[in-house]
Amino acid sequence: MSSSSSTKVNEDSISSKPEVLKNWKSKLFVLLLCAVSFYAGWQASRSHLVKQCLQAGAKVTVVDSMVICEMP
Repeated sequence: MSSSSSTKVNEDSISSKPEVLKNWKSKLFVLLLCAVSFYAGWQASRSHLVKQCLQAGAKVTVVDSMVICEMP
């Protein structure tokens, strides 16, 4: 009797989750979207820094993916 009640509890806890979270493909897709969003934000930030340096009349150099702004 305890195994059937335990199984019922497990089924109830699984059925209480939203359908989207049950699917591992959806989880992978959300993880991919987060990674792409992070990378896009990082690149936008770098682009903004380069534009600010150029507007200030500085020389921009990139060393090992690090942006260096050298003032004259």
